[in-house]
Amino acid sequence: MTFRVPGFALRFVSVLLFMVVVLLAQTGRAEIVEIVGETMGTTYSIKWVTESDADAATPDREVIHKLVDQRLDEILAMMSTYDPESELSRFNTQTSTEWFPVSAETAEVVEAALEVFRVSGGAFDPTVGRLVRMWRFGKDPAADGIPSEEEIESAMKSVGGQHVSVRLDPPAIKKSLPDVELDLSAIAKGYGVDAIVELLGEQEIKNCLVEIGGEVRTSGRKGDQPWRLGVERPSSLNRELQATVDLEDQALATSGNYRNFFEYDGKRYSHTIDPRTGWPVKHHLSSASVVADSCMLADAWATTLMVLGPEEGQRLADQEGITAYLITENESGIERLSTTAGAGSFVEVDPGNLQGNGQESALTVFLITILVFSLALSGLAVGVIFSNRALKGSCGGAEGLKDDEGRSICEMCTTPPEECDQFKQQLKEKVASSSKSYGESDSEASL
Repeated sequence: MTFRVPGFALRFVSVLLFMVVVLLAQTGRAEIVEIVGETMGTTYSIKWVTESDADAATPDREVIHKLVDQRLDEILAMMSTYDPESELSRFNTQTSTEWFPVSAETAEVVEAALEVFRVSGGAFDPTVGRLVRMWRFGKDPAADGIPSEEEIESAMKSVGGQHVSVRLDPPAIKKSLPDVELDLSAIAKGYGVDAIVELLGEQEIKNCLVEIGGEVRTSGRKGDQPWRLGVERPSSLNRELQATVDLEDQALATSGNYRNFFEYDGKRYSHTIDPRTGWPVKHHLSSASVVADSCMLADAWATTLMVLGPEEGQRLADQEGITAYLITENESGIERLSTTAGAGSFVEVDPGNLQGNGQESALTVFLITILVFSLALSGLAVGVIFSNRALKGSCGGAEGLKDDEGRSICEMCTTPPEECDQFKQQLKEKVASSSKSYGESDSEASL
């Protein structure tokens, strides 16, 4: 015996398949709230997870936005070199070699900077600001050309972390030479990220991602999975994904040379200045990404590895147990290096592939295909049995379909029209990105 499947049933199954694919794509994705703004001469983006009534006590989005801006302004008032009234600017302009009182936070960041200075053998140096300006970068950069050997040698006399001391109680800093300057732009941005994560925790926001100028820290998870971040493929023109890394309660910072540079007399000069020589670096390391528990340290170590270069940088990172991913670029192409601690942390991807794992993607597609096929068969059976009965539930955009007798599906549906409209609007609003790419940090941020 044969029977004819009603045309209505086939159309219904088509709609069912579409809805299943859309809903499966959203499975496991928690609701994300995002705020954006500007700070430190760059931008920030903050995302956190909300789960219906569980987060009813969380302050609303506008309250959080205001608290974030206030906290970032406090940090700028302490550590900005662009604000003449900040603690750091006043320390730089005064010539006394006596203790200079500062906030506990400024002292904490200076102490961390001097520790990385010591461990790196001077490759990271918070007193390098004068050299950076001479090489046409940073605050009040030189207008044109390049500095002479004599100018570099003269500036080097006041460069060196050994000329700065810090104490935590009572908090204060001092310099051993009158013209020594402090520039915390390679570490304070990361500190700002940490401060905002702490602020969100105080507001009972436990699952969040905070990014300032490309420096990122995560807290908790994104729904039922870690936060997945991307590392850019070095390129001065295009933005492509090189690798992904899954983070939970960790930070990621990337420093690079592939966008911020200038050319003079046919030579290319990087914005990364080696404090040990006074000159821009000349090696082939294009970017260095570091994962750490705090964004402050990830920020400082990413800069350090960019100064050291691929071989020396990888050696020191292995020695200190630093999770890092280094990308070099030369005439033969791109080469990727991972430190011992970073092995397996960064998953390389093809350009444009945001999944970071082809086998995982293939398995996901296979499982979804099986599920959709099973539901399709069930839908056919439902269509045969109930083709002449009223339907219960939301159609999700099937109002244009008709059965074999010319009746609109909406005429047979018992769901109120306003509920259909709400359902369709919810589908449109369910847009989520599985990965965000972070590239060279904004090293010209006006901190």
